Amino acid sequence: MFGIADNQEFLTAIGIADASEETKNQLIAGIETLAEQRLVTALSDRLTDAEAEEFGKITDEQQARDWLMAKIPDFQDMVANILADIKNDILLHKAEVIGA
Repeated sequence: MFGIADNQEFLTAIGIADASEETKNQLIAGIETLAEQRLVTALSDRLTDAEAEEFGKITDEQQARDWLMAKIPDFQDMVANILADIKNDILLHKAEVIGA
C-alpha cells in the first residue's frame, strides 16, 4: 500500500538505495510493517467501529486504498506524513536501524 520498494527518493534518503537486494528487501519489509502499524493507529482515530469493520473485510489492496481515499479525504497526506515520520526516525537512529 505504501510503495516503498518503488520509491527511489525514499530509499536514497534513508541510505539503502544501493544496498544488496536481500538487505533492501528486509529493510523495506520492516518499514512496510511499521508503516502499516502506524496507519492502523491513525485510522482507529478516524473511522467509526462500523467503518473499521467494513474496511476489515476488504482483501484487495487497491480496493482498500480506494475505500480509504473515499472515507478519509486527506488519506494520501496521512500516508505521506507516516512515511516522513518513519524516514526521520530512521535518519535519527540510522546506526541502530541499518547498521550504518
